[in-house]
Amino acid sequence: MKSSTPVTLREIFSPGGLISQQLEGYEFRQEQLQMAHEVARAFEASEHLVVEAGTGVGKSFAYLIPAISLALKAEQKVVISTNTISLQEQLVTKDIPFLQRVLPRDFNVVLAKGRRNYLSRRRLKNLLNYERGLFDTYEEVEEVAEIEEWVNRTVDGSRTDLAWQPQPQVWDKVASDRDNCLGRNCETYDTCFYFKARREMHNADLLIVNHHLLFSDLAIRKDSEMSMGVLPDYDYLIIDEAHHLEATATNHASVDFSNTRVKWIFDSLYTERNDGSLAKRFASPQLMVQVEEARKQANILFGRIIDVMQEADTAVGDAPLLTQRIDESDFVENVLDAPFADIERTLKRLRDDAVTDDDEQEIAAHYSYCQRLREELDMIIQQNDPNYVYWTEISTRGRTPRILLNATPANVNQMLQDHLFTVKNSVVMTSATLSTNRNFSYFKKRVGISECRELLAHSPFDFKKQVHIHIPRDMPHPNSNEFVPAAIQKIRYYLELTHGKAFVLFTSYRMMDEVYDAIASDLEEMGIDTFKQGGDLSRTAMLQAFREDTDSVLFGTSSFWEGVDVRGESLSNVIITRLPFEVPTHPVMEARVKRIKEQGGNEFFEFSLPEAVLRLKQGFGRLIRTQTDTGIVVILDPRIRTASYGKQFLDSLPNCEIIEA
Repeated sequence: MKSSTPVTLREIFSPGGLISQQLEGYEFRQEQLQMAHEVARAFEASEHLVVEAGTGVGKSFAYLIPAISLALKAEQKVVISTNTISLQEQLVTKDIPFLQRVLPRDFNVVLAKGRRNYLSRRRLKNLLNYERGLFDTYEEVEEVAEIEEWVNRTVDGSRTDLAWQPQPQVWDKVASDRDNCLGRNCETYDTCFYFKARREMHNADLLIVNHHLLFSDLAIRKDSEMSMGVLPDYDYLIIDEAHHLEATATNHASVDFSNTRVKWIFDSLYTERNDGSLAKRFASPQLMVQVEEARKQANILFGRIIDVMQEADTAVGDAPLLTQRIDESDFVENVLDAPFADIERTLKRLRDDAVTDDDEQEIAAHYSYCQRLREELDMIIQQNDPNYVYWTEISTRGRTPRILLNATPANVNQMLQDHLFTVKNSVVMTSATLSTNRNFSYFKKRVGISECRELLAHSPFDFKKQVHIHIPRDMPHPNSNEFVPAAIQKIRYYLELTHGKAFVLFTSYRMMDEVYDAIASDLEEMGIDTFKQGGDLSRTAMLQAFREDTDSVLFGTSSFWEGVDVRGESLSNVIITRLPFEVPTHPVMEARVKRIKEQGGNEFFEFSLPEAVLRLKQGFGRLIRTQTDTGIVVILDPRIRTASYGKQFLDSLPNCEIIEA
């Protein structure tokens, strides 16, 4: 039987304490205990806290244990948000079960998932009445049959409980949906997977969520007079991987209108081949005619958008993905507004004439979606919010081009201040990379927080012994024509030196392809296998193959600079080809730089440099993941030594031996 007597943080973390008694190989880290104390103080004082916890600090225990203590002592729910699935899995399958075994008091933890992860029994039942008419292929019909069989044995009814993953167009027709929900009036309410999950969330001490779900909840609360969110009410929040906070908030505050979304709603309303489409099910010839007319107008609209981009000739990006800022309202005629309005009026009449609650809800869901699309298109074309950046994007990576209109906030700091930091008692933000120039000024400004507690918890690893930083001499400037040939020579040398076991990190696909083509065959002759981002293997499969092949080399761009964990000998060398400055050609980045200039600031020192410093720290952090890891980090960009700002990059890294050769 567990004790009800509280224990101190020192009794839990110290040598001989509760953790060391149960966890083999556990080593006491002063930085971990210090972080735990700071989290506890922030909770007790209802203050916000920013913590940079270097690799090896053990930050998950350092915030979990104070969170559990608060939840039990004050009967307060604590929400913990992560950006990646891998960290979420670590918390749910490893860290939390361990703490449930060793801590003296029981506590309840729930992994919260977004609503559309859950199957709707009612929607599945309704779908089975039309299944052959709703799908294009027999494979899709078979998937529905498998879901029907699975629903009788699943525990939580979520998509992750399936041994296989259905096609998006199949799951979309059975997923729990806010617009298509009868709530307590539904005959399956008592056995509904989603509402069962909500009841479990209300009874939890800790809620584990991802950033996407966190901001979905905040967005609903911001726009709802009832303040009823996706998550139960809570006042204490921990945001791990907080360096993604601004990007996630920006994404959720953005509006996008695309040809794929338009196609989805029109196909759902009416297609000739689909007997289950809304117009055929409710025998509405008028709706059929209106949808066909709307399709024609949609083709005209997206064709004109392409024309506008071609005429401007200022699109930027790789060939498969072009973006362009829109600076004028009414840049195209909104030829879809009237067709959407006609469809909405017809749907409203059909909804009013519906015989059953199911039919009424199904029609209402389509009505809401059409209305939302029309409002979003109008908002983007009219450009009626000066705080937003308006831009277009064309992607040709799929079978058919994807055309998007976007409205993105230039800054989210005020939104976060108003709807997060001023409404929560305490928000703890932590990551291994939050500081620049050994302070949090840049991060705090970007996310809109001024007053908070701060802690720089340095890594307990002995980087002086574990890492050598190599900065080759006489490298040309990265903008010169001689840089890539010189880089190829150095990369070949360092890969031969460690016989693979390396990440080679790039800031552009073009340079990556050029370097790879120049040295891949040489590496093969040395017995070194190579993996390149964008090849046949997925990111996950490529990482697994790299881990298993100790002498291999992985060539990667942006997504491999962070969130990649390769331990041991397999990764003994990280080569950083260029300092990771991001050229502000993307419309949103351009707008942020422009705003800094307009306010009399220096866009390089206030935006480009701190962003690059954070990125370099993330790339450097790939190498040392445990106390026994060793290796080298090679930085080929000479600006780290020759430029006046280069010292900021080196000062941001752990204290290592630097070799200039």
